[in-house]
Amino acid sequence: MTLLEAIDRQDRDTLAGMLTEDVVFHSPVQTYRGRDQVLRLLVTVGGIIDDVEVTRQLEDVTFFAAKVEEHPVDGVIVEQTGEDGQTTKITLWLRPLAQLQAAVARMARALAERR
Repeated sequence: MTLLEAIDRQDRDTLAGMLTEDVVFHSPVQTYRGRDQVLRLLVTVGGIIDDVEVTRQLEDVTFFAAKVEEHPVDGVIVEQTGEDGQTTKITLWLRPLAQLQAAVARMARALAERR
């Protein structure tokens, strides 16, 4: 299973096995560090993006189309892995700006509900 598939499925166990303890996640808003924090965020991201479809795959870069609140978004995930194959760094981009802002607002609500 790919990282994007695990995020889309909100598969906490698979994601936990993919991430190093000191993984770094560069989101469109801020940088997060550590498996527990990054895992929480990736599972939450999976809950706010819908209809995820990979549009292009390079070695460590995945381009995808999805929806946020019924609006189309384009996204890119760049993933770096260590020698053991576990993910050490993730960078996520989303566009256009209006949908990114909607996703950020939805993330904030979802994270507040999980506290």
